[in-house]
Amino acid sequence: MDLEYALNEIDSAKEWHYAPLVAAGIKDPKTLDAIIERAFNGTKKERMRGCWILHHISDSRPELFYKKEREMIAQLDQMKTDAEARFILRYYSKYQLPRYDECEGLLVDFSFITIITPSQASAPRAFAMSIVHRMLKKYPELASELAQSIEIACEHGTPGMKNRGNKILKDLMKKGLI
Repeated sequence: MDLEYALNEIDSAKEWHYAPLVAAGIKDPKTLDAIIERAFNGTKKERMRGCWILHHISDSRPELFYKKEREMIAQLDQMKTDAEARFILRYYSKYQLPRYDECEGLLVDFSFITIITPSQASAPRAFAMSIVHRMLKKYPELASELAQSIEIACEHGTPGMKNRGNKILKDLMKKGLI
């Protein structure tokens, strides 16, 4: 299936229509690179739909994105849609955290900003909480800042975000980090 056509023309039944692109992205590095290019640099529609495809590729083969770490973290400063933040933050909340210190620092900074930004969609905010929570294994000194950020976010957050935040706060207390 033609990537440009799929991202710009197909509006319904994404799973069925996009399944060939998900499969091709899993098998062919050039196709994966083309999808990433559209998801990170295309039109708004291409970014949103491309990130949807990347989400499904990452669920099947998260290791394909390990070598894309610098590219994914750099995208956090160039995002134009919530879909990009949702894909990248979801990926790092579930799979391997960055390997490089500079990428870790950028991801943690972005995550803290995302957590306390009320205009940000709730899913990226919840994923950001999980990322920083996972980072505490390496940087336990961030626990009190995370707890404060969660408390700020939960003041006006969605029920799902409050649930995630409360679970993380309970875990921090259980571990004696706050």
